[in-house]
Amino acid sequence: MDVFERRVLDAEERVCREIGRELRAPLSGISSAAQLLRFRAREDPVVERNVGRILREVERLRALADELLEYGRHRPLALAPGDPDAIWDAVLHTHRGLIESRSLAVRRLRAAPPARCTLDDSEVRELFSTLLTHAADAAPPCTELTLASVRLADGAWRCTLHDGGAAIPADILPHAFEMLSSARSGGARGRLALCRRIVEEHGGVIGIESEPERGTTLSVTLPGSV
Repeated sequence: MDVFERRVLDAEERVCREIGRELRAPLSGISSAAQLLRFRAREDPVVERNVGRILREVERLRALADELLEYGRHRPLALAPGDPDAIWDAVLHTHRGLIESRSLAVRRLRAAPPARCTLDDSEVRELFSTLLTHAADAAPPCTELTLASVRLADGAWRCTLHDGGAAIPADILPHAFEMLSSARSGGARGRLALCRRIVEEHGGVIGIESEPERGTTLSVTLPGSV
């Protein structure tokens, strides 16, 4: 990442922090007022229905504020040599409940020999956790996720995560990694933007492909340790 790109990213992070902070206070006020209205008019089904809608929208916006704040936080990477497949092992174990709750199977193909990359363990865990959640949420129940990784000729490591869910619309796909884009209906805005930032700060590349009847494939390539 060159100096210009770093400055652009710093400005983007600062804007996200400010918007996230500005959203939080009024959302708390709206939520409190709606709860009070619900208490005072609890016998009125029309009021109850509309208060429920208000509170659901408040939670959606609160989640967006949290995403903006998370994206806006930045800390220097704590880099150390590591095997990204070992981090995937830990992430799959941590999210076993999510996988089982949707009756998904995971077909795993590992890099051989193992790759060696310079990584920030906690950041890469966050990256893989987000990618897995994105794929698991999109995959139809009782289907399969395919996680495949390879070591490339130059020592870099590449993984792909495929789900058989509905395709991301063609007009949204080019914007999947933008901060305020939600690649899939109901998806948390900003999560894939955070993934992009983590990958790029590691000197890597992230990509996404999605086609009707074929599903969606997320890919991450990380450079090998020198």
